[in-house]
Amino acid sequence: MQAIGSRLFAKTLLVSALWLAPSFALAQPERAVLVTVTEVVAEDMSPLIPTAGTVFSRNATQITSGLAARIEWIAEPGDFIPAGGAVARFDCDMLELRRDELRATAEREQVNVHTFSKEADRLRRAREALVASESQLLLMEGERDRAASELKIAKVRILQTENDLERCVARAPFDGVVTSVERTTGEDVERSTVLAAMTDTQNLEVRASVPIRYLPRIRPGVVALVQMNDLRFEGRIRKAVPAGDALSQTFEVRIDLPASAPQFIAAGQLVSVSLPLAASNVMTVPRDSIVLREDGTFVMRINAENRAERVTIQVADATGQRVAIRGELKPGDRVAVRGAEALDGGESVAVRTETCLLY
Repeated sequence: MQAIGSRLFAKTLLVSALWLAPSFALAQPERAVLVTVTEVVAEDMSPLIPTAGTVFSRNATQITSGLAARIEWIAEPGDFIPAGGAVARFDCDMLELRRDELRATAEREQVNVHTFSKEADRLRRAREALVASESQLLLMEGERDRAASELKIAKVRILQTENDLERCVARAPFDGVVTSVERTTGEDVERSTVLAAMTDTQNLEVRASVPIRYLPRIRPGVVALVQMNDLRFEGRIRKAVPAGDALSQTFEVRIDLPASAPQFIAAGQLVSVSLPLAASNVMTVPRDSIVLREDGTFVMRINAENRAERVTIQVADATGQRVAIRGELKPGDRVAVRGAEALDGGESVAVRTETCLLY
């Protein structure tokens, strides 16, 4: 009987404990999550866009033959040729002989013009004296005019030959280095045949491909940063070509390199470029306040009751530790920085430090 009473007492205690357990749990205070916060700031941001570029010479050309002739001499790859200097010379002996022949022809026609003019004047006086016929006068005037026409033709051909003689030397259009040679001494070439290629190694530029959405925010004249390995240069944006590539959806930006760049960089090298965009007024937060999860990108806004609210955002530009965002936020809203990754929304937080001045 005593054992039955003990068991009944134990069951009574167990039921009482189970009944009172929720009450004890509800009576315990909610534990606050410790966070640091900062404010959403509206500011003008001019971010740097990283992209790749290639170094080009601003002056690069092919040297072609200006006439059909045999090559007497041609420069070698690596030769520096000043502007106006000879890149190739041709055998022009036949042209010189042709010029001498035309000069002699012109002198002969000059004599004929003089002779026929004198004779036409004589026949005109004789015709007035009724000694010569009209047909004789007309025939002599025709000979005079024909000789004058032949003289003009000879002079034009002399000018054409002298122009060809000037082309007997293929000259450099700018100071540069011969980078390749397509023909050799002794070859006969036709007009417009490519002889060599030249590059100006002193006037260099970088050509970078930039996403076309940034076209309205690229400004010529702005300084861009160019980096190759451990070398860094400041170039100036010269042109933004306002035509996009349909496949890559990029447009070309051309950046002039400083005069000292050719000492370290050559045409054809790949470089990294940081292009500054035109400033725009945006809402920014510290980079560490952004929470990246599988279901989206968020910041944790801390309301007046010190509770966390999850706000979905879109990340835009970034400069240093500040990131431009778009979302249902306004300047002055508090967002969690340290400790934001431990929040899901709705939690009570304990603010440790205001960090609006630390970023």
